[in-house]
Amino acid sequence: MSAMLYELTANAARMCLPVALPAAAPEGWIDLLDHWQTLLGAAIGGVLGVAGALIVARSQRRREQRIAAGMVLPDLQQLDAAGQSLLHRLGPPPDANTPEQARAFFAAARVVDTLRLLAERRPSVFALHTPAIGQLSDLDARLYSHLFQCQMVHRQFEDAMASLKTVPSEPKGLELRHQRLYTDWALCAEHAALARHFLERLVFSPWPRWISNAWMKLRPDDLDDRSAYLLEKGEIRPPAATRKAD
Repeated sequence: MSAMLYELTANAARMCLPVALPAAAPEGWIDLLDHWQTLLGAAIGGVLGVAGALIVARSQRRREQRIAAGMVLPDLQQLDAAGQSLLHRLGPPPDANTPEQARAFFAAARVVDTLRLLAERRPSVFALHTPAIGQLSDLDARLYSHLFQCQMVHRQFEDAMASLKTVPSEPKGLELRHQRLYTDWALCAEHAALARHFLERLVFSPWPRWISNAWMKLRPDDLDDRSAYLLEKGEIRPPAATRKAD
């Protein structure tokens, strides 16, 4: 009986032998992995934090630019509309077949009528002379150039109009300062029209800005060509009929 009990006990002991386990990893590897995991998590967190901050800053900058553009746009629309209205009331310039003396008289009469109409009524702008245009300085070089020059020429034009006591009623009374006033107004209206064009394309367009820029570069319209001519030569592009005659 005791022999049988011993054999059963021995068999049970053999069945319950401990299972061999693989050797544990050296303690140094665990510390190294934990160290790199901490560094990697910190690096990823830092990159994501910087990216989030840049996205927020970019969004805030675009919001400020849109607000500034919304302030300046009505002034540009007023100046552009006034310039178009004057051109419509004065009619087209004479063609190239008109005698030189008649063309000179027509040009002088055009200056007289323009100054008379502007003395009676002209747009009153405000935002164009505020720091709002500075918010748009890094939006597009052409846009800011038109805005800045429109501001400067308009200020010069208004100062000269304020000091002008009388407006000539006929071409014989024209002086050099009257011709300069007419030129300043034409430049101001042209810069306003072109700045309005770029604002509507780059800020208020439903398309992304890079698509609008690519489209203006690949398929420039008449306003794009007028802008390039004005910024390059510093003068308004002459009408098509005049260019063909030249």
